[in-house]
Amino acid sequence: MGSGAVVLLDSFTRVHETVHRTLGDITPDELIREPHPSIGWLAWRLTRVMDSIPSALSNREQLWIESWAAKFGMAAERSDFGRAHSHNREQVRAFKAPADLILAYHDAVFARVADYIGSITDEELARVLDEPQYDPIPTVSVRIVSCLENLMHNAGMIVYLKTYHRLGGWFPAEAPDRSLYR
Repeated sequence: MGSGAVVLLDSFTRVHETVHRTLGDITPDELIREPHPSIGWLAWRLTRVMDSIPSALSNREQLWIESWAAKFGMAAERSDFGRAHSHNREQVRAFKAPADLILAYHDAVFARVADYIGSITDEELARVLDEPQYDPIPTVSVRIVSCLENLMHNAGMIVYLKTYHRLGGWFPAEAPDRSLYR
């Protein structure tokens, strides 16, 4: 594994650990509670992005398409990962899935991403993508970092919403269990 891949794998691992720390003791009410997007939807979306981008880079079918959409009772659409222009307020509010299902999907996706990142070379990271709509044209490493940026935004929103529900805002010093904030 190239040195760049080591850093990327560590970054994906941190997102994975944050999702588990946050959803590990979540209540069904907290998972769907206002404000929206809810914790459950954000965790699903984070995982859909994590599934879609590395799958495309490695020329593999998304796990969502292979089996997970059916488990969620949703359509198996490749481009449906809750982008702002594809999910409206009603769809976001209607999303309901138990934490154990979201975490199982997340774990399956993380395992695949870890395998992909573990096998990637520095040459592959430098490969220029066939995406002429962007200037400059991105490389594989740029696309992976874009994915991570998105995941980290969503993970931060999830942690904030959990503290909002439990503490009325971002007051980590008042939390009985500070492990969420590490």
